Amino acid sequence: MSVPLLAELKRRRVFRALVGYGIVAFAVLQIIEPVMHGLHWPDGVLSYVVVALAVGFPIVVALAWIFDVRGGHIERTSGGRLGARRGLLLACISAVAAAPGLIWYFGFRGTARTPAAPPSIVVLPFVNMSGDKENEYFSDGMTEEIINALANVEGLRVVARTSAFSFKGKNVDVRRIGEDLNVATVLEGSVRRQGNQLRVAAQLISLPDGYHLWSKTYERELNNVFAVEDEVARAIVQALAPKLLPGLALAQATTVNTEAHDLYLRGRYFWNQRTREALTKAQSLFEQAIALDAGYALAYSGLSDCYNLLVDYGGGRAADLLPKAKKAALKALELDGASAEAHASLGAILQHEYDWAGSNREFRRAIELRPGYVSAHHWYALNCLAQGRFAEARSEIERARQLDPTSVFINGAVAVMLNTSREYDLAIVQAFRTLDLDPNYTWARVSLVYAYLRTGRAADALAVLDKGSPSSRQLQAVRAWVLAEMGSRAAAQALLSNLESSFDADPVSPLMLARAHVKLGDVNGAFHWLDEAVESRDSYARLLTVDPLWDPIRSDSRYDALVRRLNLE
Repeated sequence: MSVPLLAELKRRRVFRALVGYGIVAFAVLQIIEPVMHGLHWPDGVLSYVVVALAVGFPIVVALAWIFDVRGGHIERTSGGRLGARRGLLLACISAVAAAPGLIWYFGFRGTARTPAAPPSIVVLPFVNMSGDKENEYFSDGMTEEIINALANVEGLRVVARTSAFSFKGKNVDVRRIGEDLNVATVLEGSVRRQGNQLRVAAQLISLPDGYHLWSKTYERELNNVFAVEDEVARAIVQALAPKLLPGLALAQATTVNTEAHDLYLRGRYFWNQRTREALTKAQSLFEQAIALDAGYALAYSGLSDCYNLLVDYGGGRAADLLPKAKKAALKALELDGASAEAHASLGAILQHEYDWAGSNREFRRAIELRPGYVSAHHWYALNCLAQGRFAEARSEIERARQLDPTSVFINGAVAVMLNTSREYDLAIVQAFRTLDLDPNYTWARVSLVYAYLRTGRAADALAVLDKGSPSSRQLQAVRAWVLAEMGSRAAAQALLSNLESSFDADPVSPLMLARAHVKLGDVNGAFHWLDEAVESRDSYARLLTVDPLWDPIRSDSRYDALVRRLNLE
């Protein structure tokens, strides 16, 4: 560029005009992008804006060469003619000025941006508008069916039932829900049931901005409930990303008997509460569903899961319940070999039987059939932990927690894993997080006590127990362990004596009793209760080889015998 031309460009303030226009163009881009997303314009709009702004550079150069602003007026700049040579040079200057922005936007911006997160959704509990609280289970069941249907869509991340239902009855802003569950969309709606008539209203909301993406009302006869579930789920997927929509129906009808399906939904409602009373009620409902439709595979799976959890949460005898659970699970698989629920049910039974290869196979098959099935990930994580596969266990439980972030049972399992891997400080944090979800969850309190004792904070452990239910016999057994740790031998032995004398009538976890005996130095007593734990299929017995508490007795030959009985040698 010749010196006279450079001087002429300065005199005509061309460079100043370019800088000013560049600043304005940058400001326009900062404004247009959020406006574009807020109005749901396609991404291509931004590309057109960038090109238009780039075209503006030569126009600005030409105008700056021809005109100037003096005294508040636009005047034609005096001087020589532009000419072809100067025109070409000005065009080159314009191209150089626009090039960095164009190269960044079209060349580097796409690769530099964080990959888009997969479509995600939480289905909030549909509101029961029927006026009859007895129909509450039905609206909840409708919600769960839609969750299950959407979970079968590859590429769509669906928040699990427990986390979705944690917002039931709460007046929480949808954007807060999006932040808590890390999802982009929420489906909410209502169910009105009158006789055999059903009305389902649903609306899909974008959580980042609160805009409605889609809404629709369905009015159907109740005997077409599966068609309604499929139609609602399909419409939601189409609103999120049409390419995710599979060709087959999303919600497969597993029974033609509406009343049996109704009973199944009620059974799962109570099964999710995991108390002795609720599990007993769920068992009865599943049995009624089977009586109405003997070919209903999901009802058999639900019945199997009830028997299984009655051992872990209801104090039931494994010798009585597990054979019934296995029979129901096998029947479910006989009726539907592609049922993820049935495979997971059988895996849970084989886990109680210490058949690790079999349970691994069934859990993996369940996950393969339905990657979004939370229970399969949860139970498989515990399987991996028992076998000392810590990395795999952590991966599976984190996947379960991602699917169901507010599940007290899954969060409690995370605390157990942290304790077994001797990460006690993290276990304390996780146990408190679980208690925030449910202050009455006994096993989270037990995990917190465990971590406190392992870090030498026995007084804190005792304070945790003081805040728990004084009538809980499980916590009384843990108290005996804490008292033994603190050196209060007489108090610990008195509490143990009381619990053990009434064990047959009102059992507690044998593992908790064994822990207290170890701390008291009573190795024979510890092995007596460890033997009982293995025989009764206590869920904590499966952790014998990975639980640091048993380090003092691992050299005893009786320990090796227990490990062989657990098939963990």
